[in-house]
Amino acid sequence: MTQEMTAEERGGAAAGAPARPLWFLVPAWLLTIAGLGISGYLTVTHYDDAALVCSESSTVDCHAVTSSEYAALLGIPMPFLGLAFFVGFAALITPWALRSEWPPLRWGRIASTAVGVLFVVYLVTVELAVLHKICLWCTGVHVIATLLFVLVLFDEFRRIGQVD
Repeated sequence: MTQEMTAEERGGAAAGAPARPLWFLVPAWLLTIAGLGISGYLTVTHYDDAALVCSESSTVDCHAVTSSEYAALLGIPMPFLGLAFFVGFAALITPWALRSEWPPLRWGRIASTAVGVLFVVYLVTVELAVLHKICLWCTGVHVIATLLFVLVLFDEFRRIGQVD
């Protein structure tokens, strides 16, 4: 008899779940933290206009965007929804969630970032086609949400055939 330990006994990744490479983990966490920071800042500025720091020009006007009628959905401020998105995504990329073989966690990463990109499309359309203004802080969140979606898709393509 040998004294080899299984991956589960060592506390490592589950036997069927492949470990996430650094090219996924590092950017995912950096983007999530940046998204949390910007969304947190925009949530604060939603309630305190004086805290909003952004240049104003004919096209770039954060105040016009963040104080428009489109700055809330069903009474919930958009920055708060962004904050909830990044908190939820952070939970989905914790070591425990990434090691888990429970399919809803895997599909949750895909679904949450897909919904995030749909919100990005909607919000950018509102900014450009309706308001004719761009918020640079909002654009930062849009870019981050899109990059997270791409990152999750690359990770899923890498995993094709490995787990179900």
